[in-house]
Amino acid sequence: MTTVFLTEKQCYACGSKSQYPLVDLTLSIVGPRDLDGRPALIQRSLVYLWIQRCFECGYSAPEISQGTAEEVCFIEKPEYQAQLTCKEYPDTSNSFLCHSMIMEQTGQFADSGWAAVFAAWICDDNGYIQSAVKCREKALELFAKAAEHNQGFGESPAEEQLYLADLHRRCAHFEQASLICQSELQKSHPERIYDLFCLEKHLVDKKDTGCHNDTEIDDLNAFQDLSH
Repeated sequence: MTTVFLTEKQCYACGSKSQYPLVDLTLSIVGPRDLDGRPALIQRSLVYLWIQRCFECGYSAPEISQGTAEEVCFIEKPEYQAQLTCKEYPDTSNSFLCHSMIMEQTGQFADSGWAAVFAAWICDDNGYIQSAVKCREKALELFAKAAEHNQGFGESPAEEQLYLADLHRRCAHFEQASLICQSELQKSHPERIYDLFCLEKHLVDKKDTGCHNDTEIDDLNAFQDLSH
C-alpha cells in the first residue's frame, strides 16, 4: 500500500515553511526498469516527489530542510533563477535542473547527472521531446565529469556504460551508442548485463530513440531463437 501525506518543512535556504508531500511505501515494489534506470509501477510516478522546491526563494533539493552554505549561495545566480522559470521545461523538470546546477557547482557530478536524467523523465511524461534530449545531453556531460573525478554513477562500471549507451540512443547519437555496445559486447559480463547490451545494440541498429525496458530481453532472445 502507498500513502501520500503532507508534512510541514522549513526551507534550509530562507527559513520559510511550507507543506510538502511525502510517500509511505509499506511494500517493496519490484518490477521492470527502463534501460535508463527509471523504475516501474507505482515508483515510476513517484519521481515527481523526489524533488522539493521552496515557494519563496526557489531553493530546490531532494530534502528542502537540508543543504550547505555553498549550495544556498548559488540560488541567487541569474542562471539558476532563469532555469527556475524556463518555459522550455515542465516545472518539475526545472526543479531537477536547478538541483543539478547546484550539485555541479559543488562538484557532485554523479548526483548532478542523475538530476538531469530525472528532469528528462518528466519531460518524457509531458511531451517535451526536444527538452528531454537537452536534459539527456546535459546528463552525458555531467557523467563524463563524474568519471573524470572517479565518481561512480551506476551500480557497476558495466551498468554505467549501459546508462551511457541508452542516453546516447535516446538523443539519436547512434554512432556513440553503437561504439559503447560493441566494446562492451567484447567483454565478459553476467548474462543479464550481456543481454541488456544486446538489446541496446538491437535498438541502436533500428535507430530507435524510444523508451524501452529490461523485460524486452526475453522478446529479443525469443526472436533470435526463432531466426536460427
